[in-house]
Amino acid sequence: MNSKGIKRIPSYIGGLFAVMAGTFFIVAPEISAGFIGIMLGVILFVAGISEVIGYIISIKQFREENYGKAAGAEIILVYSLGIMAIGIFLILKTDTVLLLLSAFVGIFFLIDGIVKARRVFFLFSLKDFNWWMLLLLAIALIAAGIALLINPFENTRNIIVFTGLCFVISGIQTCCTGLYKKTEK
Repeated sequence: MNSKGIKRIPSYIGGLFAVMAGTFFIVAPEISAGFIGIMLGVILFVAGISEVIGYIISIKQFREENYGKAAGAEIILVYSLGIMAIGIFLILKTDTVLLLLSAFVGIFFLIDGIVKARRVFFLFSLKDFNWWMLLLLAIALIAAGIALLINPFENTRNIIVFTGLCFVISGIQTCCTGLYKKTEK
């Protein structure tokens, strides 16, 4: 494999991950909705615990080395306790996570759709025959982003399925673009 092929590996991995995540969202929207909130909460809680352990180790190390107080280490403790509290909140209130996640995903889709729409102009000016596929994807992403921002929580199941569909399409487009550029001279 040449160096140009190796440079595209992250694109393939990102595309395949998007396809797998999108398929999971489409097949099991109810499970994925709760799963997202719980996983985010667990990640934050575990990060908080690791920060508390880091705080304890740093305090012990400062005392052993006779530095007196651990200058600023209390901030780490407050930060880690805050992260743990947010993690517990997200685990218990997964519906809040979905509301916030819908807004974040809506903003992400809107920005991604605008970026892809901008690329359409370049592909069209280069007379690339794939410009229309990218245009359809950009329109779908912009529509999904607007829908998620206008009505983020009322119809969560359909939003998750639509999000999964957009992930699948975006992942396939990313992989196909990598393959197309690979065969291009």
